[in-house]
Amino acid sequence: MRVLNSLSEINISRILRLIWLEKKISRVDIATCLGMDKSTVTKITSELSSMGIIREAEAGESGPQGGRKPIFLELNKEFAVVGGIEINPQNFNCSLVSINGEIVFTYSEAINTDEYAALGLMGFFEKVFQIIKKEAKAKKRNLLGVGVGLPALIDVEQGTINQSIPLMIYEPVDFIKKAEEITKLPVFFDNDARCCCYTEKMIWRTSTTEKNMMYVLVQHRPQQPVKNSPRNISVGFGFVLNGKIYHGANSTAGEFRSMLWNPTSQNQFVNGAAAIEKLSDSSVNGIFKELAQNIAFLVNTLNLDVVYVGGIEKKASAELLNYIREDIAYLWPYEPNKTSLVTSASVTENVVSEGAAILVLDKIFGVPELADGNGIETKFYNNLTAFQWLESKAGKESV
Repeated sequence: MRVLNSLSEINISRILRLIWLEKKISRVDIATCLGMDKSTVTKITSELSSMGIIREAEAGESGPQGGRKPIFLELNKEFAVVGGIEINPQNFNCSLVSINGEIVFTYSEAINTDEYAALGLMGFFEKVFQIIKKEAKAKKRNLLGVGVGLPALIDVEQGTINQSIPLMIYEPVDFIKKAEEITKLPVFFDNDARCCCYTEKMIWRTSTTEKNMMYVLVQHRPQQPVKNSPRNISVGFGFVLNGKIYHGANSTAGEFRSMLWNPTSQNQFVNGAAAIEKLSDSSVNGIFKELAQNIAFLVNTLNLDVVYVGGIEKKASAELLNYIREDIAYLWPYEPNKTSLVTSASVTENVVSEGAAILVLDKIFGVPELADGNGIETKFYNNLTAFQWLESKAGKESV
């Protein structure tokens, strides 16, 4: 493997991230967007192409003066995939996503409560990992890394799960260390609602677009992976502020309990119940109205552009969306009325596992910081930068 100096690797990473964000872009536009010399762009993209990381796409349209059509570059979806895993009290979901963001595999299965009790979280994670590892090998794609989305209090910086009542974790778990020992791959994780934000970011990503948005993950599921666990409504928020996923202090941004909650409440809401077996139950309408008030307060206070609601069936989602729109308008104190977009999530199935996979792509196509004259500050895995990890996979068979 070549030893790269800091500045050259940053230039490579900037080009890769721009191609990832724009999906397809010409060499001329890369040079213009990044303020690089055209010869530098040509040299770097030629090397990336020879590694199989990028490839030429179709030609674009000629300019108003005619001339040669620009050749677009894109990430080579055949180069490799990343995996995404979600484990919650009701089921597990897993996905494979190519490096250009294309979903190539999804799988879901109900949680066997006896099996979960026997294996524990890490044993269950290993079981699901073997599914995506086998599928990546069958597709003859290198697996670059794994992302995980969990209903848990997660410390992203420390790599630990501090607590998860839904998964019956009451003491800190050194999750990333244990997961990387199992996979022998880089592993990243986040809570389930923030993973959903990565899915939406992937859909509307560009190099210039920044959005302030909120993802409302509403799930109707068992409270824990045990037999006869009562079903209830579980809510979590994810935030994107100035185009970046917001974690807050101790990575706890988005944990939710209603502003109206009191010690006699039986779930996250004052209007809740100890168990809600069906979304048609009489208490659900009151919960949705209460939830809408909480969401409207945050949307107006933070001046958010978009609210996505996902995780529940279409009819229930439509009712909640209407309540949110009404409350945003009602609680906004100025004229004209606030124009935030409130809509259903773009992806309805496997949104957490797909978002977890996209989290890995976001790390791979991040731009390392220039630490000093001795090298790159940001390491990705096994003391390698993200590009060095990509380079190590070039030309290798899937394993």
